[in-house]
Amino acid sequence: MPKFAANIGWLAQEVPMLERFQLVRDLGFAAVECPISVYDEEASAMGDAAKSAGVEFVLFNSPPGSGEDSYGIAGLKGREAEFQDTIGTAIDYAKELGSTYLHVLSGWQPGDWDREEGFATFIDNLKWACPVLAEAGLVALTEPINWHARPGYLVGTTAEGQRVVDGVKSAGHDNIGIQYDFHNAQIMEGDLARTFEKHLPDIRHVQIAGNPGRLPPDEGEIYYPFLFDLCDRLGFDGWLGLEYAAHDKTQPGATKASLKWATAYGLG
Repeated sequence: MPKFAANIGWLAQEVPMLERFQLVRDLGFAAVECPISVYDEEASAMGDAAKSAGVEFVLFNSPPGSGEDSYGIAGLKGREAEFQDTIGTAIDYAKELGSTYLHVLSGWQPGDWDREEGFATFIDNLKWACPVLAEAGLVALTEPINWHARPGYLVGTTAEGQRVVDGVKSAGHDNIGIQYDFHNAQIMEGDLARTFEKHLPDIRHVQIAGNPGRLPPDEGEIYYPFLFDLCDRLGFDGWLGLEYAAHDKTQPGATKASLKWATAYGLG
């Protein structure tokens, strides 16, 4: 049976961030994840809230870097020192949160840019970061992100994510993997079952949402009951992060209402 983590950057928006841990715990979740909004609160406060609610903090994103609309700098040549500083910040948070995975944002650059140089920079930065993260007990993940949400994001397909992982592994680092989002993969490449199975050896974490839009997973064009069964059949035993926004997301009860599909899994 799949095990689900609540993304508290997207879900539970009807209460302030530090109250979201208990809200999702009361709805049956044993684990949470969070995107860059984790940095809106002090690390110790987030860690205390997770511990108080009794939930595991599975994953969060690396800091996005300085600059307007920045969404990662690991693939941007010339910003290596800033990238190393962001990894230090992430490790400080991970120590408080007890996390396993750090999604390292590869970044994007407006206008024309040398994507080959971007991949080389990203891989080199991860070769530096992985041993540092390993000392902190962290696994680095790269997530292919769709270009509708983030136009020109460096890593857009699962094959590109695999390219990054293989490049980092070639230097002898094993704490690296793919964060596979069925929503992103549907937009960028489709053929979800074959793509997921092909790259499963390096997929460490999964996220889900309906499409188009980040809908609850029982809405839209993706048939998740098949994909949940696929995860079980292939032996994927990691977390599936619920990275979607509930309808009327800031209204009381919105998150619970979005979980009508999940009662069979003990949620809601």
